[in-house]
Amino acid sequence: MKQEITITSNQNELEKQFEYVNSLIEQHRSSAIAKVNTEALLTNWEVGKYISMQLKSSQWGTKVVSDLADFLKRQNPKLRGFGKRHLYNMVKFYEMYSSNEFTNTIKELKLPEIVQSGIAQLGTGNEPKEIVQLRIAQLGMTSCQMPRILAVVPFTSHLEIMNRCRTNEERIFYMLHAHHQRLKTDELRRCIVNQTYASLMD
Repeated sequence: MKQEITITSNQNELEKQFEYVNSLIEQHRSSAIAKVNTEALLTNWEVGKYISMQLKSSQWGTKVVSDLADFLKRQNPKLRGFGKRHLYNMVKFYEMYSSNEFTNTIKELKLPEIVQSGIAQLGTGNEPKEIVQLRIAQLGMTSCQMPRILAVVPFTSHLEIMNRCRTNEERIFYMLHAHHQRLKTDELRRCIVNQTYASLMD
């Protein structure tokens, strides 16, 4: 009987090769998730912008927003996240972050410079630097003028930040903190609530 011949490489070298394959997988998974999140935010931004403009021009009343929610449900019964309450959340999202006050805060904080200088801090330590640089280097404006910094967290996290934070500086802080710490929405909520409670006790 012939003996099986096993060809082995240095174990450390194999580990490096395996880690490279893993980094490729994580890179593309992270990129896909980021793209999906950005598209979802852009959808909410543009829908919120359109409804806001219609309401401010007095072409729509509040009942029209309810009618819109019903229409969307009829058109696609499987569509989720476009009820009346969520549509108004989109309006709030657009109006809060398209304001001159928020735009000026971004400029005053020099966010692109701050984030560029702390690129390593915004990664997990495991993902290639190129991913973080690609993600963060684009903190300007998209074609529809949504500040790109909004893309660092999902819409559910924005709802917590919008409803629980009082200043733009605080909102930006929690966006970056949630991104850096990879906080889920409920974790972010506890973080904000605990900090608010601690501030009140001081």
